[in-house]
Amino acid sequence: MPQLSFEQCNIEEICTSVGGSKKLLDELRGKLREWLKLQPHLPHDAEDERLDWFLLCTKLSLELAKQKLDAYYTIRRFIPEFFRNRDPCAPGMNNLHDVMQFVLLPKSNAGNDRTCIVRFISDDANIFRVEEVCRYLFMINEIQMVEGHNSGYNLILDLSMMSAGQLVGMTPSFIKKCDVSASAHAIRLKGIHILNAFSLVNSVVTMVKSILKPKLAKRIHVHANGNFEKFHQFVPKSVLPKEYGGTYSNMDDLDVLLRKKLESWRDWYLEQDNVLVDESLRPGPVVNGDSPFGFSGSFRKLDVD
Repeated sequence: MPQLSFEQCNIEEICTSVGGSKKLLDELRGKLREWLKLQPHLPHDAEDERLDWFLLCTKLSLELAKQKLDAYYTIRRFIPEFFRNRDPCAPGMNNLHDVMQFVLLPKSNAGNDRTCIVRFISDDANIFRVEEVCRYLFMINEIQMVEGHNSGYNLILDLSMMSAGQLVGMTPSFIKKCDVSASAHAIRLKGIHILNAFSLVNSVVTMVKSILKPKLAKRIHVHANGNFEKFHQFVPKSVLPKEYGGTYSNMDDLDVLLRKKLESWRDWYLEQDNVLVDESLRPGPVVNGDSPFGFSGSFRKLDVD
């Protein structure tokens, strides 16, 4: 079976789109690396590509990149259900894959955006855990930080096989965890597109929009069942699998390729379980972990352009 590889976006174009250049990125990476070495509470293992991710996703702001990088490591301790026990070969992963398919499209669109598709393939609420979905998505993003720089994500949620019972975990508290976690990962969302939604989903979307920043809330689109015409205005057919009117491969094959990609990163995920912030060494006030969001005030909100 072929391996999943991502079409490389033009790094110079991405730098230009955020008001900089490749030369500036190189200079800032060196400064961010030197700053990281001086932080006794933070791990020092970040790859150059990971540092580039934080710089590009903060529009080449060195100070914001420092904040995001600190948050990236800090959040692992406070939201372990998303960032610990991330073995892609664990038996529990079978339940997740029995319910859902995950696809990260290898091709980017003309704006250097990457598209991620999450598709329900079973309505079984007994084996569905919404926190496992988020953990898997953040596992995917860990790989993108190194292998697939982009200008942002289009997240596609296909709810054609979703049941009302699978919505139980979508509470305001859970949405807040997702918001804070995505901010710590410096994720830039260009759009969230919900396909094949049933009526109850509209109430959930309204609740979600009330929690998110207005600019991001406006980027949530619910598309009519089976009607991809408007959807294709956001994500072109050329990068989509055939199930969504596209011309690139199919969901089954792409889902398997992404699973294999995560399995190839297994050693890294297991190692990172023990790569945490040491709050006893943090200069200044210790980050408060009394509640899941006790630390969130010092983190920026989800990045939107």
